[in-house]
Amino acid sequence: MRPRSRPILLRCPDPGWLFLIAGLGMIASAVLIPASEALTEARYARDRALVTETHRVARLDKHRAYLEALDERQPALIAQLKAIQLNQYPDGMRPLGELSLDPGRASASVFGMLEPPVPEMPAEPRHRTERSMLANLATGDPSRLWFLAGGGLCLLLGVLPPSRKRRRTPSRTGVSRQPSATVPA
Repeated sequence: MRPRSRPILLRCPDPGWLFLIAGLGMIASAVLIPASEALTEARYARDRALVTETHRVARLDKHRAYLEALDERQPALIAQLKAIQLNQYPDGMRPLGELSLDPGRASASVFGMLEPPVPEMPAEPRHRTERSMLANLATGDPSRLWFLAGGGLCLLLGVLPPSRKRRRTPSRTGVSRQPSATVPA
């Protein structure tokens, strides 16, 4: 007689792990995606402020240099101001080309020369224009609550103990053992 071989039981992993991982992923995305977008918005606002500050500092430096040149009464600046403001050109100088506008209507402001070029602002964050479905679910007002609740439900299902059937062990006589209800004497 050959010895009986034991049946090979394949142990499948508990499906609760899948729920646990899905629930953790949902809750993590509902927490991390809005935080990431808020960080990106803060960096964008900081970059805009830095560009604006740099532009203002450059503008102040140009005005300060112009004022210092005016206080020193530099001859080139005085001649330029007379030509622009009073339309009085020094001897031997004349405006280049033909004036397209009436000189009386031309701007006599010197501030156009003092303004630095308009700076290029940083690009807007990507999440303002293109968003994934996960980001829409994790950040939308009505959907975020349902998304968190679904993640919590998945976590709950994942931590529940696995269901196991009681196995009846066969006895040698072929009758299964049942707990007896006899009272000892």
